[in-house]
Amino acid sequence: MSTLTQQPQAYQQFVQARVRERKLRAALITVALMAAMYAGLVSGSYEIQLAQVVSSMFSVQSASDVATQYYIVTELRLPRVLMTATVGAMLAMSGCAMQGLVRNPLADPGLIGIAGGAAAAAAVSMAILPPFIPALAPVWVATWAFGGALMAVWLVVRFASTPGGMSVASLILAGVAINALSGTIIGAVSYVASDDALRQITYWTMGSMAGAQWSVVAVITGAGMLATAGLVACRQALNLLALGESDAAYMGLNVKRYKQTILWLVAFSVGMATALCGIISFVGLVVPHICRSLFGVEHRFLLPACGLMGALLLVVADTLSRSLFPPMEIPIGIVTSAIGAPFFLYLLWQQKGRLGFG
Repeated sequence: MSTLTQQPQAYQQFVQARVRERKLRAALITVALMAAMYAGLVSGSYEIQLAQVVSSMFSVQSASDVATQYYIVTELRLPRVLMTATVGAMLAMSGCAMQGLVRNPLADPGLIGIAGGAAAAAAVSMAILPPFIPALAPVWVATWAFGGALMAVWLVVRFASTPGGMSVASLILAGVAINALSGTIIGAVSYVASDDALRQITYWTMGSMAGAQWSVVAVITGAGMLATAGLVACRQALNLLALGESDAAYMGLNVKRYKQTILWLVAFSVGMATALCGIISFVGLVVPHICRSLFGVEHRFLLPACGLMGALLLVVADTLSRSLFPPMEIPIGIVTSAIGAPFFLYLLWQQKGRLGFG
């Protein structure tokens, strides 16, 4: 009898230990994120003494170099660091939701053509249909890119939907077709584009945080809060979908509704991030896999952890892009690809037996 009573106690102690371990890891990631954001504020082609900048906020007069540092921190680097952290969290949580939706750790939001559709529409807006007012070019391109991302997902959903629901295989195949069509559009537009437009297209597809402003930070923060709140609200549905669609439906989940809801939340999140910052690869692939090994597969813990880790990874990548070869700035998409491509090959090597490659 005592053995029977000890077993639930031992299990409860194990669960409590796991929760404490997850909280400790989340706290460590949060501290690392704060340190990375501080490094992002003081690092770059212009050296910043943050203590002097803070002290100047409480003084009537300050030296010209301190005033310059204050402007750089408050108007250039702080909005950039905040936007980078928000975009990283959005991309990572979207990647986590996408992997849970298709039940494959090698999945990525780009799999269903979100980034491809955004890039194709952005290329058209730069080379074929430029804005009438040049000063509104960033807003014009971002609007087209966001619309292209949503259009790509709408086409994928239309082609993948059947009377019995939306199958994962059809979703992936439709995404491959949309990506191919987007590549064709980008190639055709690039062929007829002027040199200036071609340079803009190339730079946009590499990703950059250089357009960070407080107005943009407000937009991306509002969008990020809506998208991440929606994804967190779907955490139980993602847990049930991990068991398989049949089992999830048997346990009372409206599989069709939740699949479309999660898909559109991912499309909105990634589409907004891509529209404002260009294509940033591999964040949605690398971060969920790392967090899954640290926090487990329970999406109640996994989704917030991906948000923290995604923000950390992208802030570090952006700081490296500004600091490696000053004053030259490396597009952030190159940095994330340099990190993510070897990691993707490592994942593929791990999964090759399951995928039937060996």
